[in-house]
Order: sequence, then structure tokens, then C-alpha cells
Amino acid sequence: MTTADHATTAPDATETLQRTAAGIAGLIALLYGLIWAGVLPAVAGAESGEVAILGVAGVVFLVLAVLLWRFAGRLLWLGTAILQVTMIGMYVVISAEREPAFEVWGLSIRVAQVALIGVLVALVVRATRQRRNGP
Repeated sequence: MTTADHATTAPDATETLQRTAAGIAGLIALLYGLIWAGVLPAVAGAESGEVAILGVAGVVFLVLAVLLWRFAGRLLWLGTAILQVTMIGMYVVISAEREPAFEVWGLSIRVAQVALIGVLVALVVRATRQRRNGP
């Protein structure tokens, strides 16, 4: 395979970032699912409604992973980033009412969400620059 052949078959940076975002969303879905299933210890003393919402969050992130894998668009990326900021804010507010306030897996998910926000912002910036500069 020549360099020219490789250039036409290699994914571009946008596709790589998109796949990275989908992978992070998939990881978050997995973590939420494992917490919901009781495999990962978190949310000590939580009521059934609180644990059920973690299963819903896992499904939401699984759907996001599929959307991020299959579709490209600034609206999707920006909306997903805003959702992450909202969820992180909700976690901080809810955690203030719990004892202990924060747990390892909850913080791990927030770190993954911050990484996801970074990738999504990079995608939006890249798409905006390409739109300004033309094809």
C-alpha cells in the first residue's frame, strides 16, 4: 500500500474524534450499567428509585454512543456537551445531600464526562473552522 492509498483509507481527524466520543459514551454507559446491576459498589443506602435512574442513564449513554458513532453534526455534539455539563451539575447538587458526598465510580464517570466534553468541543471547533474555510 502506498502513502496515497493509505491517505484515502485512513480515517480523518473528525472521524477519529467522533469514534473517540462514541467510545467514551459507551464506557460511561457500561459504568452506569455495572453500578445499576450492583457489580460496582456505589450509592450506598440508595433507594430503588435512585438506583433505577442509573439504569436509565446507562441506556441514555448507550444511545448517545450509537448516535455519536453513526452521525456527525455540530448540533449533536453541542447538545451532547450541554447534557454532560447538566449531568455533572446535577451530580454535584445531589451529592451534597449524601453521605459520603462522592464515591469512586461517580467521580470516575464525571472524569469521563469531562473528557467527552473536551472531545465534543474539539469536534465543534473543527467543524466550525472547516465551514469557515470551505471544503
